[in-house]
Amino acid sequence: ILDYTISPMGARLLRKWLLLPLKDLIEINRRHEIVELFFNQEELRDKYSLLLKSIGDLERLIAKIATGKVNPREIVQLKKALEALGPIKELLLASSNKHLEILGDKIQLCEQLYALIKKQLIDDPPTLLSKGYVIADGFNDELDELRNIVANSKDILLDIQKAEAEKTGITNLKIGFNNVFGYYLEVTNKYKNQGLIPDDWVRKQTLTGSERYITDELKKLESKILGAEEKISGIEERLYLELIAALQAYISPIQSNAEILAELDCLYGFSQLAFKHNYTKPDVNDSLVLDIKDGRHPVIEQQLALGEAFVPNDIYLDSNDQQIIMITGPNMSGKSAVLRQTALICLLAQIGSFVPATSASIG
Repeated sequence: ILDYTISPMGARLLRKWLLLPLKDLIEINRRHEIVELFFNQEELRDKYSLLLKSIGDLERLIAKIATGKVNPREIVQLKKALEALGPIKELLLASSNKHLEILGDKIQLCEQLYALIKKQLIDDPPTLLSKGYVIADGFNDELDELRNIVANSKDILLDIQKAEAEKTGITNLKIGFNNVFGYYLEVTNKYKNQGLIPDDWVRKQTLTGSERYITDELKKLESKILGAEEKISGIEERLYLELIAALQAYISPIQSNAEILAELDCLYGFSQLAFKHNYTKPDVNDSLVLDIKDGRHPVIEQQLALGEAFVPNDIYLDSNDQQIIMITGPNMSGKSAVLRQTALICLLAQIGSFVPATSASIG
């Protein structure tokens, strides 16, 4: 009934607030003032809800980062959350409300972390690091070279074949591969006998009509191609672990941001609740008076059949004239509902929410 929060961390905090209502009048009134601001400014509510939807569950993400068990997609979600922090901070600072401005000031944008994730990870990585292609192109020269080799190994071999053919004049030069000595250059006897073989070619095999040679360039390329996949996997893992280590330095500011966003989410949720179900701002004070006009039970009123209205009740109690009320009536007439709704209205007021009543003064 009460949960109009947008994020999982807001929903968790709402539960905590319900279990631990406030007894500090200053803090209660602070929450009511923020709810009132959201309530009165529909545009602010709409802008804030859109931004908050892109945040996700920062608390869970930071817990995973702390244990090092965060997957690439979750880190990209963290990047999206960090991206939304700037507009949220601007929105809070421009609200002309001291409480929201204080919260806005406390938000830390972690711009260096955002830039690092943006530079290091692709926009849509696989969930598992082992699937590969997590690190962005252009981040690591060695990784880029190995990827290029894997993707273009045939073209690179053809380029070497053409270059050596032009250099030596051996027009029918071929590059082949076997499991004994890897990649080789094959020259027919016709060209071999013309003395066109360069001195830096090393003969590896003699056949009936040709000879096979290897060069330093071919051996280096062969080593790169055959070990590229394994090396790519190793480099990606190393870079990813380095990124997690860098993230761990930001645990404290991100946790602080998550707490602020969860609180704002709850208070935004209270404003939505009040807007949709006609709740009013209570006056919580230091007196010993409980004065509720047209109080309603927040759960029962939303479970009534369509077209059926909840019958509201007034409650007045104070320490001098009316310490006790006796409620009488037949079974199922709503005696317990009045008792419970009074308690719930007090509880809602003390967690910072508006209440289902025309007015409520709660000592």
